[in-house]
Amino acid sequence: MESLLNLFLLFIAATTAMITYLLMPHIPVVVLTTASAIVLAAGLWWHWTQFSIDYRTSTWQEQLRNFGSYAIVLVVILVSYGFYIFAWKGDSLTKYVSQTQSSISASATRSLSSATALFSEPASEPAPVAPAAAKPFSLSNFLS
Repeated sequence: MESLLNLFLLFIAATTAMITYLLMPHIPVVVLTTASAIVLAAGLWWHWTQFSIDYRTSTWQEQLRNFGSYAIVLVVILVSYGFYIFAWKGDSLTKYVSQTQSSISASATRSLSSATALFSEPASEPAPVAPAAAKPFSLSNFLS
């Protein structure tokens, strides 16, 4: 005993065969092309209306939107911790800053003494220059 579904599928196959082999050779190519283009456009439109939301939310970037605020909080915490490490607890950084300040003060003292020698009036007899004690770099040393 065969089921009704098998009979129905056989009927669909026979109808398709009759249309394909009896009617299609007599239909002009332009009509077939136009009909297939219209059916393809209708199929694309139907597919888009059914699955557009799934396509929009199926990319992996869209899934990251849920975690955007957590990522920003993590970045702020890491930047704050980095600032704390390098600015407040940085022993090596403090050493580099003190070395830089001492080299700047030494070069500024040399530049100031050479500029003073350049623009001062020549004395008849050069006075002996006593070595001055090294003062830390500050603006008040230059103003006095």
